[in-house]
Amino acid sequence: MQGNLNFKFGALCAILSAMLLMPALGQAVEGEGARAKEQKDQIIKELKLAPEKEKAVLAVGDKYAKERTDIIAGIKKANDELQAACAVAKPDDAKLKELVSALTTGQDKMFASFKNQRDEELALMTPAEQARYLLVLGQWRQKMMEQRKKK
Repeated sequence: MQGNLNFKFGALCAILSAMLLMPALGQAVEGEGARAKEQKDQIIKELKLAPEKEKAVLAVGDKYAKERTDIIAGIKKANDELQAACAVAKPDDAKLKELVSALTTGQDKMFASFKNQRDEELALMTPAEQARYLLVLGQWRQKMMEQRKKK
């Protein structure tokens, strides 16, 4: 019975660790993250928004990038603590529950951060600009996914 429980906790830790490493969470390698930011900034410039709009949209991106840095740090901390808690012979269920909650809360904050950024960026644009932005952004993401598959 105890071996089965340990196996389940080990599997849970492995799954959560894998989820933490997914690029969908915005956890790219530093060089890739900087390159992606530069590319997104270039996309915004190519939209040919009014200079004040362009500046405001870029500022929104910077604001959320800083926020996500803190969120990622919290997720990594929760993940490390969860791995350590799962590694002991008899994991404490209450501690595991608390750590799983901290990890999922961090993931929820990450997803909310991306949504809030998108909403703020779109609020600064006209409907035509929003449409162009979303289409170009979708094409860029598709291209990034294809490049990741090749690696």
